[in-house]
Amino acid sequence: MVNKEITHQKRKRPFRSAGTMERIFLQKKLNHWTGGVLFAGLAVAMGFLVARNMSLGLGVLGFVLGLAVIIACLLSTETGFYITLIYSFFVYQVSRMFFSDGLPVGVITDVLSVTILFSFFLKGVSLKKSLNAFIHSPIVILMLLNFFYGSLELFNPEGHSFEAWLQAIRRSFETFVFLFVVFQILRDKETIKNYIRVLFILCCLAAIYGCIQQWHGLFDFERAWAMADDIRFGLLFINGEFRKFSTFNDPTAFGTTMAACSVFFTVLAVNQRDRRIKWTWLTGVGLMVLAMAYSGTRTANVMLMAGFAMFALLTIDKVRTRIFVVAGSLLFLGVLYAPIYGSFALNRFRSSFLGSDDESYKVRVLSRNFIKPYMHSHPFGGGLGTTGNLGLKLNPGHFLAGFQTDSGYVQLALEIGWIGLAIVCILFFVILKGGVRAYFHSSDEEMKWVYAAGTCALFSYYVGMFAQNTLGNVTDMAFYFPVVAMIIRFKDYNNGGHMQLAG
Repeated sequence: MVNKEITHQKRKRPFRSAGTMERIFLQKKLNHWTGGVLFAGLAVAMGFLVARNMSLGLGVLGFVLGLAVIIACLLSTETGFYITLIYSFFVYQVSRMFFSDGLPVGVITDVLSVTILFSFFLKGVSLKKSLNAFIHSPIVILMLLNFFYGSLELFNPEGHSFEAWLQAIRRSFETFVFLFVVFQILRDKETIKNYIRVLFILCCLAAIYGCIQQWHGLFDFERAWAMADDIRFGLLFINGEFRKFSTFNDPTAFGTTMAACSVFFTVLAVNQRDRRIKWTWLTGVGLMVLAMAYSGTRTANVMLMAGFAMFALLTIDKVRTRIFVVAGSLLFLGVLYAPIYGSFALNRFRSSFLGSDDESYKVRVLSRNFIKPYMHSHPFGGGLGTTGNLGLKLNPGHFLAGFQTDSGYVQLALEIGWIGLAIVCILFFVILKGGVRAYFHSSDEEMKWVYAAGTCALFSYYVGMFAQNTLGNVTDMAFYFPVVAMIIRFKDYNNGGHMQLAG
């Protein structure tokens, strides 16, 4: 009898140990004296390793942090989403500061997207119904059509590089995966509110850093990065002053993101009844607009005005909108014609609207007239990754290699032809139509204004495509795709704010 009890106790011990480990790591998440000892030991070990061998120490530290991020993404899908948002805003700054601009940004982006998607399977979440609703959306159908059309570009006889095709297809697939992930995460109003708060904080931090660059000047490592490449230096240094890029990869990405987010938060602020929240958002918008001006991105200036124009058209029946339009028009005219001529940012802003005699504008017109015959005679385009500096690198000797398109639409027409351009334009139209429809048919007042703000911001992106390729940056993961996902999911929010998919 005694032997049986002893045997029974021995059998229970492994299970008790397993329960202890589960309690420490999963339930308490190392918020325990064991976790303190573990992290203290790791800190001492890492300090010793870095002191003895800097490269090896930083490598091990990067591996440990990367592993921690992956585990966090697997354990919590929402945490992984916000990690991706933070990553998209600050990854280029980290790359410049610690890796001499050599960090594989695209590879890490792929890993994050796939890891977050895999977390659904790890938790046993059923994706059948949501995937069925997702792929039957007109927006997603057109995205899939565009993806398959791009896949066929492999057989385009004009294209020379398999690597260029593979990079473009990889980005398209990553876009599709991440959009579905965001579609799953932004499942109710509370999640959307949390997302908007985090986005606002990230935008303000990026804007503040851009202003610091203007007031303080570029830091040494940033100046070294700007001057390391002649082409980059020529784009950044204009009229004796550096354009500001904050934590982004270049001033264009920084300026256009600030413009779109300024439109988004302005629309939310104009229709916000809580004065504290209203003035918080307006203060943040002021910082974003100021940082946008310091970026020297003229396309961003046009985007800002286009977004506000869309807001006026969409909500002109509201008294607040009419007051905003009158005040905004007076401010715009004042900035445009005020007798102040010594500001680089102000002069760049004015040249966006009064620049018909600008030399760079004339060069762009000549370039587009030169390339039109090629565009008209190649309905399938010259192949993916054949224009601009990327074309010089991946498709040397191609007719389009090195040609600076200076327009997202011109680049699409040259690389995938006017057939591919038509598909993309239809996609943009369907997205905007979905946003407008969601605004007018939403039964929830808060979601109505989120849709108005998102639609106006998306419209600003599409207008900006006439002058720059405003889409295709890593920050699209932080703003563009979440807004598109909310438009796709309109019916779910309208049915009570939670996911209610038809069988």
